[in-house]
Amino acid sequence: MLPRQALNLVAATMAIAIGGCMAVSVTPAPVTLATGSPGGIFHPVGNAICRMFNLPSQHQASPCVALSSEGAVENILRIESGKSSFGLSQTDVAYAAFHGEGPFAPYKIGPLTFGGADPKLRMLIALYPDEFTVLARADSGIRDFEDLRGKRIGIGTSGAGYTFTRDVVLKYYDWTISDAERLLELGSAEQNQALCSDKVDAIIFVDGHPSGLTQEATTACAAKLVRVAGSRIDQLLAAYPYYEVSVIPGGIYAGNPDDVPTIGTRAILVTSSDIPDDLAYALVKAVFENFADFRRLHPALAKLNLKAMVPSSAVIPIHPGALKYFREAGLLP
Repeated sequence: MLPRQALNLVAATMAIAIGGCMAVSVTPAPVTLATGSPGGIFHPVGNAICRMFNLPSQHQASPCVALSSEGAVENILRIESGKSSFGLSQTDVAYAAFHGEGPFAPYKIGPLTFGGADPKLRMLIALYPDEFTVLARADSGIRDFEDLRGKRIGIGTSGAGYTFTRDVVLKYYDWTISDAERLLELGSAEQNQALCSDKVDAIIFVDGHPSGLTQEATTACAAKLVRVAGSRIDQLLAAYPYYEVSVIPGGIYAGNPDDVPTIGTRAILVTSSDIPDDLAYALVKAVFENFADFRRLHPALAKLNLKAMVPSSAVIPIHPGALKYFREAGLLP
């Protein structure tokens, strides 16, 4: 039999352990939002959305955490796998994911099928225009998209949403990436360096404007914006309702005084139908009810208006939680 002192020690130890267990509180898992790479606009915009959600006035049980990523395609894959609750995308990429097209087309490995349509993908908020952007070295002679043939081009990396847009544009010029001879697959942070160090003649990406990446390239090595317009682009616009005529305004970048025509998609916030209605509602509500503060967090958000931020169900369905808020706010019937 144990001595009394030993029994008392055991009893005290158990009491401390039990008391410690009772004092432990479980912190709710954060709400995650996949954004983009630092330097692009997805990254600060995603942080801005989380900042609205995390305001003390919103009384949220879990914080919103913005995660860096390679962009729209990766963001949707993260949502599909449950690694992120929300993510930023583009209308064309979201449409492709919902219908199982482009980078989301089904493929087989042995007897197993992967990829394919994601009928659970849902929209929450429409954001700013995302312009298809081509920057060229000033000494390259590239002024129109057609001039890219035979040149050295930074084409982006798989997982970045703009590579999907890029391939759609190339198709209308009867050109594919496999036709080109001198291409470099570069991440966003590497593209400007390659352009300014004369490793490529031009780079392709999609971004809202004003853009930090474009500002850096036009300042560091006098890069020129390239026109993306003409009969081939008119045919593209007629075939795809989620693309629209767009213009990168002149004068917002050094050495580029004139408006430059191009095409655009729209940046959107997406999620899964598996996300609870009350969480989707809370995120939309936080952005819309703090709209003035939200607009001040990045220049690309400055021209937004509330009505234009209600997404169109013509691209993919709207999440029920978002629909509930839009109807309560009188933004949808």
